[in-house]
Amino acid sequence: MPTFVGLDLAWSQGKESGVCWLEGASADEIVCTRLEACTWEMSDLADDVAEAEGDVVAAIDAPLLYDECRWVEREIGRRFGKYQASAHSAHYAVRRGYTAGIDLGRGLEEQHGFDLFPTQLLGGDQSGRYAVEVYPHTIHVRLFNLDERIAYKRGKVALKKQGLLKYQQHLTRLLKREAPLVLEHDDVQRHLDPQTAHDARGRSLKRLDDTLDGLTCALAAYLLWRDPAQWERLGDEHGYIVAPMRQASG
Repeated sequence: MPTFVGLDLAWSQGKESGVCWLEGASADEIVCTRLEACTWEMSDLADDVAEAEGDVVAAIDAPLLYDECRWVEREIGRRFGKYQASAHSAHYAVRRGYTAGIDLGRGLEEQHGFDLFPTQLLGGDQSGRYAVEVYPHTIHVRLFNLDERIAYKRGKVALKKQGLLKYQQHLTRLLKREAPLVLEHDDVQRHLDPQTAHDARGRSLKRLDDTLDGLTCALAAYLLWRDPAQWERLGDEHGYIVAPMRQASG
C-alpha cells in the first residue's frame, strides 16, 4: 500500500513543521494515519519518512534541490503573480542559512535512496520512493479554482482567521471529492472544524496553518501519483516545483 507524506517544512531548525501521512491506493481506501505539527532534526525526519514501507511519495513545501542557477521562483511569479501567489526566494533563504529542505532532501536521497527529481513520477511510474517539492499556494489556486490566493499567513489575527476558515472550507470540499475517508480521521476533523480556527490564538494559530498545509501537501502527493498527467514541473535540475495544471481545477 503506497504512502503519501505531506510536509509543510519549517525552513529553519527549531520551528514546527506540519506533517501528514496518507495511506491507500484509491479514493475509496485512502485514509489519514497521522496529522500533527512538531519540531524535527532533518536527519531524524528523513529517517521517519523512510520508515514507511513500500512505495512513497513525499510532497514537501521547501526547496529540495538548490544551486545558484535556480530560477523556478521567477517562473512561479510569472504564472501565479496575478493571483498574489508568488514564491519566496530560495536564494534569499539560503543566504540566511535556511537550508532545512536541502538538508532533508540530501538525507532522503543519500541515506535512503529517494528520487528527488519527478521525471519518472510525472511519466506515470507509480512504483518507487520519491520526494518532490510543492508550493501550497499553487495547489490552492489551481485545485480550489481561486481568483486570488488565500491570505492566511500574515497580517492581523482576524484576517488570518478569515483566511484559515476559507482554507478549511475549500480543503474539506476537495477531500470530499478526492479522498473522502481522510475526513474520518479525528485529527483531520479537528483541524477542519471552523471552531478550531475561531478558537486559535498565537502558537495554535500557526500550528493550524502548518497542519492544513501538511494535509494539502499529502493530498497533492496522492493526486500527483494517481494522475500525473494533471501535473507539471516548473523549473529544472537546479530547482523545481511540481504544480497542478490548470485543467485539474475543474
